[in-house]
Amino acid sequence: MQESTSTTGPLKLTTSQLAQLSADTDGGTANALLGYEDMLSFLNTAIADGTNTLDSQSTFWYEQAITVNGNDPTSFGNIFIHAATDYGLAWDDKSVVFQNLSDKIGLAVISGTLQTGSLQTINSMLEDDIGTSLQYGGMTVGGWGGSFYYWDTPFQGTETVGDAIMADPAQYDKFVATTANAIVVAGNSAIEQLGLTFSTGSVANEVNEFLNILNVGVPTIVDSAVQTDVKAEVIARAFEEDVLGQSAAGDPNYINGYLYLGNNWFGGSQWIATGAASSSAVKVTDNAELDALRTTRISEQDTKSGDAATNIYSAIGVAATAAATGQLTLPSELQKAPGATISASQTTSSVSLNLPSVPQNLFNATLQDILADISHGLTSDFLSPIVNVVSTGLTDVVNIAGSVLNALTAGSSSTASVATTSNHVSSGSHNLLADLFK
Repeated sequence: MQESTSTTGPLKLTTSQLAQLSADTDGGTANALLGYEDMLSFLNTAIADGTNTLDSQSTFWYEQAITVNGNDPTSFGNIFIHAATDYGLAWDDKSVVFQNLSDKIGLAVISGTLQTGSLQTINSMLEDDIGTSLQYGGMTVGGWGGSFYYWDTPFQGTETVGDAIMADPAQYDKFVATTANAIVVAGNSAIEQLGLTFSTGSVANEVNEFLNILNVGVPTIVDSAVQTDVKAEVIARAFEEDVLGQSAAGDPNYINGYLYLGNNWFGGSQWIATGAASSSAVKVTDNAELDALRTTRISEQDTKSGDAATNIYSAIGVAATAAATGQLTLPSELQKAPGATISASQTTSSVSLNLPSVPQNLFNATLQDILADISHGLTSDFLSPIVNVVSTGLTDVVNIAGSVLNALTAGSSSTASVATTSNHVSSGSHNLLADLFK
């Protein structure tokens, strides 16, 4: 494959390509999936001959859009977007047929392509994607499935997706819950489809294995432009949902570093700032704001993404059953041929993985957030030595705020699987690929 040397920008299509796209979609009014197939074919041709002018984020959008609109059941990207959208809509008590929404987005993009004669860059497409989601779906940006990956992309003038979310504590709260739930669903799908294991033990080891699993199903946890403290909060929430069985909506009594103490004699709420308040990614302004967030979290405790699996132990059971048959279905992102499968006797030559390494600082920040959530915001200075103790595996001797951590993470290890997460972030070996299919 040749690399493009052209200046980044929209990818100009030929007259015959535009004619084909128009004919296949009735002038941009129908057959969104066929239109996506055409556009991806045009893009792949440009990539092959070195004339692609789209940047990597725009290219990624087209590659993911076809699996989402086609509802590819093996695609981690499709699973993530469906879960995020379903959860975001459920958060707002909205009911929208996902396929109808996806088709409207696709036809908006196709119409724009026919009008401009080019495959557009991500900035232009986000106006179609987010704009359609907001107008037709009644969604808000905090519940939009692409927010995690396109965090720093402008979509309203110079305002980025991240700017819009960080400016509103309510949107940020929804974003964390929506994204955490989506990566849980995608991570559990990775366990089920690839037979990954998850071994219980110290909190540090569990977080390490959890991050490696997520890195398979949601590699954007590493290469997304979201800042580390926000990523860590999302992943910590996902861990608490998936491993500890808590709600993705978050603890109603511990918000952005503030602990709820109940009402005073006069009926007013009482909140106290813990040591974690100063380092919270979003700063609250008063009790009224905390009260509003608490009310929302209470109402969202049972919010779900349809019937998607949000329990890692259930996912391990499915993986063990699949592995026992000697055959596992490959996600479409890893397939070298449609419908390919991998058996226990096959090697890495059967698949193509190119995962980024999990950074040590993301591991550290995620672990500290989880411990802070469990301990309701004890200071970072207090938690630092505890993180070191937990990293040695001595979970049974650690007692934080009256909670024994190994009781919270009790469970059994799965052994019936094809793949294992044997490399540990905390050991300095971050690459899961070498041992993934041994």
